[in-house]
Amino acid sequence: TASPSNSDGAPRPKRKMPAGFQQIRREEEEEEEEAAAVKGTEAAGSEITSVLILSVLTAILGSLQFGYNIGVINAPQKIIEQSYNATWMHRQGVENATSIDPAVLNILWSLSVSIFSLGGMFSSFMVGVVSEWLGRKRAIIVNNGLAFVGGGLMGLAKLGKSYEMMIFGRFVIGAFSGFASGLVPMYVGEIAPTKFRGALGTMNQLAIVIGI
Repeated sequence: TASPSNSDGAPRPKRKMPAGFQQIRREEEEEEEEAAAVKGTEAAGSEITSVLILSVLTAILGSLQFGYNIGVINAPQKIIEQSYNATWMHRQGVENATSIDPAVLNILWSLSVSIFSLGGMFSSFMVGVVSEWLGRKRAIIVNNGLAFVGGGLMGLAKLGKSYEMMIFGRFVIGAFSGFASGLVPMYVGEIAPTKFRGALGTMNQLAIVIGI
């Protein structure tokens, strides 16, 4: 098409858009570009990837240990009580060794079981502070150190002839479980795409139930 011209045939000069309208137009174009970029990012982050699956499965291992340590102590009760009795007699010496009083043994056993919940109660109050201080992922990594410490204390209690190690180990593993019960669902919920957040969020509770 021919460009507009004056009556004498000369091309008519294009009118410049006022500065205010130019600024508005630029802002509209920038907003459109940002919206397109956000839409592309959301589309790219709305799918389940191998990295996402690996991250979720790694995180819920903490929940699996939480469930495992809730009920694991019940089955070997007699073995643990025999270990406590052997420790008691060892501390008395060979000549004066007598079996542990049933009332004392009952107290030690009850403490070994219940102190797990006490450790979990204390640590659960600090989940928010720790997660903000270290970040979700780093807090989970540091929390795994408590699992190693607690498991090591309980595993070496018989070798060390110390029921105190067993009891303190249960407290530490309880503290680990308290942190895991808050950190794991928080982390999974933040890394999961919106449309899969509910499904992936149930993995935390599923891991606890499997552990039990």
